[in-house]
Amino acid sequence: MTGLPPWISAALQSRLEHVPRVLLRDRARAISSAYRRHGKSDVIRTDLDALAYAVVRMPATFAAVRVALKHTIEIIPGFAPQSILDLGAGPGTASWAGATAWPSLKRIVLIDINPPLLDLARDIADSAGAPRIELSVHARNAAEAVNHAAEADVVMASYALTEIAPRALNDILPRVWGLARRLLIIVEPGTSAGYRRILACRDALLGCGAQLVAPCSHDLRCPLASGSRWCHFSARLPRSRDHRTTKDAYAPFEDEKFSYLVAGKGFERLPRGRRILATPKRRKSGITLTLCVPDSPEERFVARAEKHAYMAARRLDWGDATDSGDEIP
Repeated sequence: MTGLPPWISAALQSRLEHVPRVLLRDRARAISSAYRRHGKSDVIRTDLDALAYAVVRMPATFAAVRVALKHTIEIIPGFAPQSILDLGAGPGTASWAGATAWPSLKRIVLIDINPPLLDLARDIADSAGAPRIELSVHARNAAEAVNHAAEADVVMASYALTEIAPRALNDILPRVWGLARRLLIIVEPGTSAGYRRILACRDALLGCGAQLVAPCSHDLRCPLASGSRWCHFSARLPRSRDHRTTKDAYAPFEDEKFSYLVAGKGFERLPRGRRILATPKRRKSGITLTLCVPDSPEERFVARAEKHAYMAARRLDWGDATDSGDEIP
């Protein structure tokens, strides 16, 4: 499970002091209901709204981005970025995930139109134990900010594309790509609509000459583009007591479904393997893996009798990528 680092939890707990949990829960419900209707962060208007959002959604968003970064680092382990540009950053969740993944980071630029969320990002950056990174915060619309922003080693857009109209996204994506020196990382909800946005970005970025780092196993047409299935993954995260109370939840964990795309520049070798697209089906006779290949998802059965391949398959899970070391033909 992937939980928030202690310095983020401490910043949230500091703000939670003297806040009635009933009031926090009511604001979280109102924000969730409004967001489902409109899909925009302008429903978050106060510091209490920002806190309610962070308690309920920040752990899941952080976990999803952190898993996407884990997959990325497995493919390009030597990459050590120094800067992140975070578009539609909210409280900086994606950038904080990046800070835990890449100790090399020195600078983070957050761009978001929502002042209460950016104020929370500043509090998190100032909390005890937070990485000592130069932080720059800009309260601007991300679609407009790309015309003025400086390049960064990594550009992130996490759970941000829903606020950009499809036609506008087509216009600004090449500019966003131009701001990324090495990587562009896009994370979206793991819904069919989220996958469609990822798929549109995939096609556009390939047209710009991008390298696909993850999760794709190839640069050809996505085999799920015309089917009823869609490419998404899952991140399990623990729920704090305040998380459970605010969300009226009882389970000590939750599973965040997400889709993502990592596009790169200038990487000479990308040992991407074949991504596992569903939870492996384990039976007494063996394990069935659903693998990403160009024509259609491939069902690969690894029999228990295939001793080395079976032992390798047992270590794999949904979202992992096979490689030559896995000994799975």
